Amino acid sequence: MQIFTDARTLVIFLVTFTAIIAVHEFGHYITARLLGMRVLEFAFGFPPRIFAVRKGGIDYSVNAIPFGGFVRILGQDDFAIRQQGEGEPDSFTAKPWWMQAIVLVAGVVMNMVLALVVLTAAFAMGGPAPTGDVRVAEVKEGSPAETSGIRMGDLIRQVDGVKISDSQALVRYTRDHRGVEIALLVERNGRPLPLIRAVPRTDPPAGEGPLGIVLVDVTAPVSGGLPASFGNAWALTLDIVQQIAALPGQLLAARQGPGDTAPEIGGPIEILRVTGQVSQFGVAALLRLVGVLSINLAILNIIPFPALDGGRLLFVLIGGIFKKRLSPQVEGLVHAVGFVLLLGLIVLVSIADIRRLIGG
Repeated sequence: MQIFTDARTLVIFLVTFTAIIAVHEFGHYITARLLGMRVLEFAFGFPPRIFAVRKGGIDYSVNAIPFGGFVRILGQDDFAIRQQGEGEPDSFTAKPWWMQAIVLVAGVVMNMVLALVVLTAAFAMGGPAPTGDVRVAEVKEGSPAETSGIRMGDLIRQVDGVKISDSQALVRYTRDHRGVEIALLVERNGRPLPLIRAVPRTDPPAGEGPLGIVLVDVTAPVSGGLPASFGNAWALTLDIVQQIAALPGQLLAARQGPGDTAPEIGGPIEILRVTGQVSQFGVAALLRLVGVLSINLAILNIIPFPALDGGRLLFVLIGGIFKKRLSPQVEGLVHAVGFVLLLGLIVLVSIADIRRLIGG
C-alpha cells in the first residue's frame, strides 16, 4: 500500500509539474509563432527523445525524462557561440528587441493566468478561503506576548492602528519594529480588549519570533459564483506574490542575530512530499497547490539571473537600450555559468529537503 501511495504521489507530482511548465513553454511557443519566429521543437520532458511528430516544420516530441519540457526557437540557444539560423529573417535574434522581450515574458504571463484559472476553479468548488482574521495559535512561555497578556485563540485586529488581515503582515511589522513598543488591538471571545502594548525582542530565542507567538490565517469553506471565486483567487495570488517578495528581506534579517529563524525553502523533494499530502484532500486542494506552484515558477523565472527568462530579458533590454547586442560568446558564457549555479542550488536545497525528511 505504501509503494502504491508513493507511486501515485510521484505520478501526480510529475504530471502536475510538467503541466505547469508546459503552460509556461506554450507562452513562449505561441507568441514566437504569432511574431513570425520559427519554432523548431515543442518538447515534453527532456532527452533522450522517445518519439516526435513533425507538423508544419515543428517537432512535437516526448522525451524519456518526464519532468518539465522546453521550446526551441531558431536563433535562441543560450549556450552556443554561433547561433543556429543567425541572420535568417525568422530567427529569434533577427526580430526587434521588443518582440524578443514579449516572447521571453510570455511564459511568466501564462503561469500567472494558469494560477488565476485553477485557483478560481478551486474556490468555485468550495475550497477554503482566508477570512482576513489572524488568530494566535500558540504563545511562547516568557515571551513579550505572554507578558503583555496575549492568549492562544486571540484575534489580532490592528497593530499601531494598521489593520491586520494576514499573518505575514504582522510578522513583517514586528521584525521591522524590534526593540520598539507597539500597540496591538486584540479581540477575545468576540470582544475587543484594551490596547495591548509589547516590545518585540531584538534577539529572540532560536525558533521564536520577536513577539513569541505563532499565528494562523483563519480560513472558512467558500463556494460561490465565478466573480466571487475569481476575487478570492486574485487576493490569494497577490498575497503569495507579497510573501515571495518579502522572502529575501526575511533571509537577510535571519542573519542579523542568532534568534532570527530563516524561512524554510523547499526544493523538488519537498514539493513531492507536499503534493502527496495535499492530494489526499481532493481536487480543490490539489488545484490550489498547482496555483501556488505556478505563481512561484513565474516569479522565479522573471528574476534577472542568467539562464532564467529574466536573465535573458535583461540581455535583450540592454541590447535594445544600446542598439547593439552583446557578444554572443559573453552572453553564452554568462548563461552557462548561471545554469551551473542553478543546478548547484537545486542540489543544495534538495539535500536540505532530505535532511528534514530524516530529521537531520
